[in-house]
Amino acid sequence: MPAPNQIYCGNHLHLIEEGVCGSKRPSDDAEPSDDVKRNSKKRKDRGARIPCPIDPSHMIFESALARHVLVCPAAKEREETCSREYYQEGTNTGGFGDLGDEGNDTNDAVSGDEATTDLDRAQQLAMAVLRVFCSLFPSAVARSSNQKDNPNNDDLSDGVLVNVTEEDIYNALPEIDLSSAEEGIAKDIAKHRVKAGGSRHLHQLQSILGHVRKNGLIPAADDDSDYSVVEMGAGRGMLGLVTASAMGAAQAQNAASSKVKLYLVERSGTRGKAETKIRTASGDASQGNDSLRLDRVEVSRIKCDLAHVHMSTALPFLAKEAGKRRSIVVAKHLCGSGTDLALKSLRDVARSVDGCVMATCCHGLCTWKDYVGRDCFLGLFRGIGDLSAFTGSDFDQLKRWTSASVLEDSDHKRGSAAVDDEDEHNVVVKSQNIYLVVNDLGLACGGRGLGRACQRLIDYGRTEYIRKHLFRTKATSCAEKDFITSSLCHYCSSDITPQNALIIAKRC
Repeated sequence: MPAPNQIYCGNHLHLIEEGVCGSKRPSDDAEPSDDVKRNSKKRKDRGARIPCPIDPSHMIFESALARHVLVCPAAKEREETCSREYYQEGTNTGGFGDLGDEGNDTNDAVSGDEATTDLDRAQQLAMAVLRVFCSLFPSAVARSSNQKDNPNNDDLSDGVLVNVTEEDIYNALPEIDLSSAEEGIAKDIAKHRVKAGGSRHLHQLQSILGHVRKNGLIPAADDDSDYSVVEMGAGRGMLGLVTASAMGAAQAQNAASSKVKLYLVERSGTRGKAETKIRTASGDASQGNDSLRLDRVEVSRIKCDLAHVHMSTALPFLAKEAGKRRSIVVAKHLCGSGTDLALKSLRDVARSVDGCVMATCCHGLCTWKDYVGRDCFLGLFRGIGDLSAFTGSDFDQLKRWTSASVLEDSDHKRGSAAVDDEDEHNVVVKSQNIYLVVNDLGLACGGRGLGRACQRLIDYGRTEYIRKHLFRTKATSCAEKDFITSSLCHYCSSDITPQNALIIAKRC
């Protein structure tokens, strides 16, 4: 309650004194009230306001630090998370493969000779990236006039690589937009008042669901198997909701089928969660032809960072033989190393997973330490061009270059900050501006093309981890369940989202 002759209560009187309230502030020659004086003295005695060391999203008084850390809600929440049986500190960190030469990472100032050496190394790395990319995706140079008689790209000379364009690099992966096949879900999302995130997010959800269906991961009407969907880095869980509800709709007429189980793995709380809509959904006769059946889904949320969740403990049914249960893993825009953590978390339960469909993003937040494709990269770049060996420092430079794929080439005029800004998730290293490298080498692909090539190589390493290690291809025929296919594609146009790559893996 405001004090006499005051606008604000005692908790906010300091705003008047500090001038935060603008015209509400008393004139300079006015004598502050006793309440203002007492409040000012109290605040000075408490010291400065600092971010909470446990959860920097809120501020505390410096003098109250020792007491606050004992009662901070974030501390209690972390303690509760750590007490859960599926929490194992760092169980999914460390990536996979040999770390190789991690390099000498530093952000110290460098001399002119050292800067020249770094630029030379960056140019060697850029040419190696293009050479490896064009070897893995031959169609990138298939349209070049001087390659018409060499469809296998046996001679990838520097002259050929320099002339590869941004369009060539983009079109090296097929663009398979299946959103039109799933247009019916838009009506059902509106019907259930699900906040899907706008038209572009809805478009992406439709296309990803289309790929799930195209790859045989949605049950047939007469399939009475028990289906489970696990969404990694779920956030509000919209992709999981759409996928599980589509499965429920497919089995709706089968009396022998049970509800689809949806598990959302996410480290933080959020509003507008999928489970709110699912738990309040009710089935009725009018839903018979709906594309989504929220009433046929049971949902559980696993609140834990992907770095620490022990999947076979959190979802014990995945640690057993699949039997009649079918399980798929999905993710939409799983940022940076989140994709690597998610893939590694499946290492003990992969035999029970029938397929993975993951849309990647934020490759600039990846780390060499947690990357699961290290063995693949070390093999791909070994002895390529003038690059004698691939190092952790090379990966850090390469991941930073991926940021250029979402920028216009004109943005490089702002300087290296356009692509080399430090981030709390990034390792601090000396990094050469991608546009300086592109201009010096005369690369026709520009910064965006080279950045996109770096993105796809990072994703390719992940598909190789799935194929060679996570699911371990042992079978000689599709009759054996250990056979796996993995692929990359663009699931929508870059106008919908520039982060439009999709990793698809399924058992044959």
